[in-house]
Amino acid sequence: MKAIILAAGACRRLRPYTDNIPKCLVDVGPKAILGHQLDAIIAGGISEVVIVVGYLKEQIYDYISRNYPALNVKFIVNEQYSTTNTLYSLWLTKEEMAGSDFLYFNADVIFHPEVIRMLVSKSETCMAVDFKKCGEEEVKVILNGQAIVEIGKKLDVHKAAGEFIGIAKFNKEINNVFISKLEEGVQKGHENAFFELAVDEMLSEVSVSVIDISHLPSIEIDFPEDLETARKAIYPRIVESGNTYLDEVAVSRE
Repeated sequence: MKAIILAAGACRRLRPYTDNIPKCLVDVGPKAILGHQLDAIIAGGISEVVIVVGYLKEQIYDYISRNYPALNVKFIVNEQYSTTNTLYSLWLTKEEMAGSDFLYFNADVIFHPEVIRMLVSKSETCMAVDFKKCGEEEVKVILNGQAIVEIGKKLDVHKAAGEFIGIAKFNKEINNVFISKLEEGVQKGHENAFFELAVDEMLSEVSVSVIDISHLPSIEIDFPEDLETARKAIYPRIVESGNTYLDEVAVSRE
């Protein structure tokens, strides 16, 4: 299994924090958002990482070389990062996706590392969902039991079960279908769409389930107020949970 992280965007909504730095390198607590993600990935037993970069990509190269020199990281450059979105960035990784289980990450999510353990323990394709009342901004899911029947931002908030937090596991058995839907989206000119469009398009052909991570702290950082919440509330809750993943990472990196 490998991890695929999308970190190409220019992050305009988080300005001024991202005027001179990629969003994934903004600090939350003692390290960058990307550092939190990579530590959790390493603790989850995953040693191969693919990162799609674009905006200020040299800073991400430098961060990885200084902080994770032993980690097997492959960079894929989205040269069109200013005019495309996650559907296009993920499509660029299609050769990495083919024939392999992988974990998907938006590069702006702070989360409890137990989320990874829960995903890795599942054999099927599944998406991490915070079961809660949603607004217009969140990527929402509508369920039939534990199966996702619709996913997207524009769903009826009254029918939505909760928010997809931007972390998922894709099983290699369905990746050919998924890649075909990404390809179809690009061919139709949907390069500026979110990748969830491709997921929604394949739900009539394959099964995608949810894992409930509502009991675990997480947040996707899109706006300055999200960053403040991550720093003042979410990260402290992760630390206070007493999770041992930081010790595990320290040992694995020695």
